[in-house]
Amino acid sequence: MNKKYLVIVFILIILFIVGVYVIKLNGNQKEEIKVVSQYNCPIVPNGFKMIDTPTAKWNKNENGVLEDWNKGLVIEDEIGNQFVWIPINLDGLNYPEYIKEDDRFTRMNDPLDEDGNQVLKYGGFYASRYEAGVSIEMQSVLKDIDARTNDIEGKPVSKKDVRPWNYISYKNAKNNAENMYKMQEVESKLMTKKQYQGILQWLNSSGYDLYKENHEVGNYSNVTFNFSGYYSEDYGKNYKYGREMLKAGKNMILSTGATDRNMINNIYDLAGNLMEGIEDKEFGCSCIGGYYDNIYTATTWLGEPSDKIGFRIVLKLF
Repeated sequence: MNKKYLVIVFILIILFIVGVYVIKLNGNQKEEIKVVSQYNCPIVPNGFKMIDTPTAKWNKNENGVLEDWNKGLVIEDEIGNQFVWIPINLDGLNYPEYIKEDDRFTRMNDPLDEDGNQVLKYGGFYASRYEAGVSIEMQSVLKDIDARTNDIEGKPVSKKDVRPWNYISYKNAKNNAENMYKMQEVESKLMTKKQYQGILQWLNSSGYDLYKENHEVGNYSNVTFNFSGYYSEDYGKNYKYGREMLKAGKNMILSTGATDRNMINNIYDLAGNLMEGIEDKEFGCSCIGGYYDNIYTATTWLGEPSDKIGFRIVLKLF
């Protein structure tokens, strides 16, 4: 009897310890998901509305926190341009470390650029869901495309099934990005190098390493996948439309959002397709992300029009 009694007491003690641990763990979890500010409950600027997607919905839990705040919440303007919320955790920066011999990336000590005050105020920023697409007026042009047709002023779009805006100089890419929105509460800008690195940090914290996994989520010449949309096999000079096309071992520039395979946290084509032309304090401008016939890379951009380089837009909130 004494042995049985001791066993029962021992089991009760273990159950008590486990129960205390579970209660404490649940308490910590509740504390971790409290409302931090717009970091996990992002502001929706005037002129935009919340859009639910299969992977990120604007539902709040019992604590008032958006359950999918870290999965790529999408907002949309009145004509269908879409942007994704990029939360920047200032208290726990965890930027991916890359091979020291590889100077393509530099670890970012902080996520702030000249507009960093909005990160401090709002806890993040919005980036266009798609590579910048050509303006509405240009979308019917599908033949004989080059710098003459593309290196012009116009308002880009962030929509699915639009040919991406390449053959554009840094000057016009910057001006056009800024011309997209000039409102009291929100303006638009060309993405900076630090903002791009902020996106990499966010993806890394979500379990994605874009540098190592780029061929799994990017359009390159040596990958195979199905897509639907416009495509060019002659360096973006002429486009055709295809549905459920097989891309295998070919150089193709694809229209924006042509396949969900190349989407991470609701952002399309961060790797491959076109390189991202970005503002860079060190070089003035550079590009990153690889393109349809090259590996994931970063390089100095002289700012001249190229079939390989497009751009992405970010929002500046006031």
